[in-house]
Amino acid sequence: MSSSVSRLVSSVCKKIIKPYSPTPISLRCHKLSYLDQMVGGIYIPLAFFYPKLSNTWSNKPNNVVSQHLEKSLSKVLTYYYPFAGKLNDNISIDCNDNGVEFFITKINCPMFEIFNHPYFEKHNLVYPTEVINNQYTYEGSLAVFQLSHFSCGGIAISMCLSHKVGDGYTFSNFMNHWATMARNPLSSEIYPISPKFDGSFYFPPTKDEDSSNVSNNNIVPPREECVSKGFSISSSKLTALKARVINESKVQNPSDTEVVSAFLYQRAMATKKLVNSSSIRPSLLHQAVNLRPPLPKNTMGNICSLFSILTKEEKEMDLAQVVSKLRKEKEEVKQKYKNAKIEELLPITLEQYRKANDLLVNNSCYDLYRFSSLITFPSYDVDFGWGKPEKVISPLSTSNPPIKNMFALMADKNRDGVNLTCSMKKQDMLAFERDEELLRFASPTS
Repeated sequence: MSSSVSRLVSSVCKKIIKPYSPTPISLRCHKLSYLDQMVGGIYIPLAFFYPKLSNTWSNKPNNVVSQHLEKSLSKVLTYYYPFAGKLNDNISIDCNDNGVEFFITKINCPMFEIFNHPYFEKHNLVYPTEVINNQYTYEGSLAVFQLSHFSCGGIAISMCLSHKVGDGYTFSNFMNHWATMARNPLSSEIYPISPKFDGSFYFPPTKDEDSSNVSNNNIVPPREECVSKGFSISSSKLTALKARVINESKVQNPSDTEVVSAFLYQRAMATKKLVNSSSIRPSLLHQAVNLRPPLPKNTMGNICSLFSILTKEEKEMDLAQVVSKLRKEKEEVKQKYKNAKIEELLPITLEQYRKANDLLVNNSCYDLYRFSSLITFPSYDVDFGWGKPEKVISPLSTSNPPIKNMFALMADKNRDGVNLTCSMKKQDMLAFERDEELLRFASPTS
C-alpha cells in the first residue's frame, strides 16, 4: 500500500474479543481434516460496505456501533469456537478461547473513493494492515476483523479468516450468523444452520508425523506479481450469454457460474493468444465444488472438491462447447459423490486433485485458470441492523500479491447479475481489459 493511501487512516484501535461462553472441554481439541491440512495458512479477506446508516443508527456515536458488533461477535464465536483458538502445527486447533483481533479505524475519505479506485489499492484500507501484508505468514488470531468509519458517515466491516479453519461456505455462514445475532440481540431467533466442525469425520487427517508434508499446489498456488481488476455482468448481458449457450448446445439450463466461468476462460485464452502472437496455448480450467450436499449443510471446514476441463485447440474455445464440457465434468463429479460411503469420500476427492494435476503435467499446459464462485451465497443479506450492504468486495481483490489467473465470482446486489474479480499478470490484464468481446458483456467496475 502506498504512503499516500495509508495516510488516509487517522486512528487504529485494537481489541480482543473472546467467545461469550467458554468452549466445552470435549470440543477443546479440533482435529484438522485431511482437506484442512492440504490448504495453506492463507487468510481469506472479505469486506462489506454500508452507506450512511439508517435513522435509528445515524446519530449514534461510533463507539455504540462498535459495541453492538463486539457483543454479537462474542456470542457468535461461541458457535464458531475454532476461530478463537490457536493452530497447533498442521494437526489441530487448540480451542482455548484466546479470542480474535478486532480493529477500529477512521478513514479520511468518502466511501465512493474506495469503490472507484483502479486495481483495488485503496480497498486494503478496510483490512488490518498486518494481515493484508502477511496473508500467508500472519501469526495472530485465526480470525481478524476491522470496523472502518468513513468521513461520509458510512462504514465497512471486514474479516480475514484463516483458510485452515474453513472455506468460503464456512465464512459466509459465519458472517450471516453474526449479522443475525447483531440484528436480533434480544430475540430467541435461531440461525437456521447450527455449525458443526466435524470435517475430520468425513476426511480423516494423516498421522501426526506426516501432517507437515501434506500440501497441494492446486489449492494454494504459488504467488506471482499480478494485478486485479473488477468487472460486472448485468442481468440483461447474462441473459444474452445464456441464450447463446442454449441455442448452440444441449445445455438448456446453464447456471450463472457455468456461463460466466466459460466466458471469462474463453476471453482469457483469446487475449493470451494475442499477447504471445501465437496459436492457442494448452490451458486448464479448475472449478472448485462445494460438497454440501451430499455432506450436511451445517458441516464447517474445508469441504470442497474440484473438477477440470482441458482446452488444446482453438476449435474447443467456443462458448457453448466450454459450457457443455463444464456441465459434463460437474455431473460426473456429483455422481461420484452421490452414493459414496463415508470412507470413500477422501479417496474420491484426492483422485479429483490427482486427475487435475495429471492433466496439467501430461498435456504440457502453459496456463492454469482457477475459478471460485460465491454466486449462490447470500453475501448481500449480511444485515447487522442498519440495512444490507451496498457493496461486497470479494476475497481475490485483496490477495497480496494476487493469485495469477484467478477469477472470483459473486452475485450482485440484486442477485440477477454477477460481479467478478480477475487477477493476471500485468501484460495479460492490459490485453484482457481491452478485449472488445469481453467489453460487450462485462463492464469495468474499477
